[in-house]
Amino acid sequence: MELDFTEQIKSNASLWENIRKKKERIKRGSPEKMRKPGEKGAPTKEQIERAKGEAMTPAQKKKFMRLEKEVSLKDFIKKYGEEKGKAIYYATLTKMAKATCK
Repeated sequence: MELDFTEQIKSNASLWENIRKKKERIKRGSPEKMRKPGEKGAPTKEQIERAKGEAMTPAQKKKFMRLEKEVSLKDFIKKYGEEKGKAIYYATLTKMAKATCK
């Protein structure tokens, strides 16, 4: 079973991923600066709390385990490489489990 989540992954870049990328650009010499809390354009406390997420419920864990058996990790590794493929695989399964079992 081969599933393609490329568009879903690209359209949902996480807050933490954006922060990490910006810190890398600054480290490489970009003139950008990290915004302080409360400044215009800085993430709000609500956005940060939402990005932290919440623990999975037992139903969500069960769904995650079922998805793990159905969706092949090899497809993600083949498409994105070893390290990034695993991260995208688990993030995708988690998001799918949380979306269907609210």
